[in-house]
Amino acid sequence: MVIISLFFLYHLFFFMLGLTIERGHAVSSAPARTRFAVIMPSHNEEKVIRSSVQSMLGCRYPGKLLDVYVIADNCSDGTAKEALDAGARVMERFDDFKRGKQYALEWAFKTIDLNQYDAVCVFDADNQVHPDYFQEINALFQQGHRVIQGYVGTKNPDDSWVSANYAYMFWYLCRMQMSRNLLKLSTWLAGTGYCISTVVLKKVGWNVHTLCDDMEYTAQLIIAGERVTFAPDAVFYDEKPVTLTDSLRQRVRWLRGQTQVTLRYVPQLLLMIVTSWWQGNIGAAARAFDGIMWIPMHLVVAYSIVHTLLNSGALNLITILLSVPCLMMLPMLAESIRSLRSWKYLPTAGLFYFTWLPLMFYGVITCGNKKWWRTPHGVLNGEN
Repeated sequence: MVIISLFFLYHLFFFMLGLTIERGHAVSSAPARTRFAVIMPSHNEEKVIRSSVQSMLGCRYPGKLLDVYVIADNCSDGTAKEALDAGARVMERFDDFKRGKQYALEWAFKTIDLNQYDAVCVFDADNQVHPDYFQEINALFQQGHRVIQGYVGTKNPDDSWVSANYAYMFWYLCRMQMSRNLLKLSTWLAGTGYCISTVVLKKVGWNVHTLCDDMEYTAQLIIAGERVTFAPDAVFYDEKPVTLTDSLRQRVRWLRGQTQVTLRYVPQLLLMIVTSWWQGNIGAAARAFDGIMWIPMHLVVAYSIVHTLLNSGALNLITILLSVPCLMMLPMLAESIRSLRSWKYLPTAGLFYFTWLPLMFYGVITCGNKKWWRTPHGVLNGEN
């Protein structure tokens, strides 16, 4: 339990530090020079893809430096037509054996002529961006940052108590990202809204085989000596599940993937700590150590909950139900959230937290299952 306590104190430090960091400033005035290829893997997303493409192309960034590619991946609906009508470059892919976002991206990176671009930006089909997103990413890219993660805003925080709890979780996680940025550690890719230099992409490649492509690729980047920079002012919006059933399925996929990444990369990161420390590269060792503290987090949390419940019983259950909403309230205050409906759902945060527990065990036990399940989009947010 001493090790578990130190683990939680480590993360508490990052969280509390993140609450002290201010976000939001004047738009960067750096000249627009970065040529972006925006890649959006899409499977049967005809309900949302048009508005997403229009959001990308409508940004305050020179159109000659921005191309949007929609990968219509094994689609059986009107995704390709909707994307084409919105102004995207559409590429259709059909593969009955390799299904899922990671394979669609692998195919896109091989098919698109990346020599025409300085960087690729990856988005999900439901995402929308703040008009200044690419300008902010461009500014950091011109400063020499080679892998950049944007700020994950929630597109539909008020649709249901489930989507609200996703919003709480991502406000919390973005504050953790800001702390890692401040300490020059590697932040973590969020699966969408990120930018990768084509130089880095050619160096590291795209060899992602788990269900957590973002966590796996971040681990690969750290091992390759790269660092992910967080861009708190490059804001984009991601649609979250609105029903508990969809949420459970998505999170099982995450936890299976997280377990797969733990088994594959934690030993490599442990070795990297030793070799980097021996070579005097303290920064690389620190980033590898932070990866070990982050990747198997679900295992530590599951163990700690079971241990405390067995020793404290119902008293601990009540404590968690009351303390989680208080914890999630802090990043909401830091973010100056004004939506009364978002605040209204806050008492459900403890209940949502407990829904993770059975998923953690099920995700670990079934981690060999690599089947990809698509999260429905455009359900309750008016885009259907």
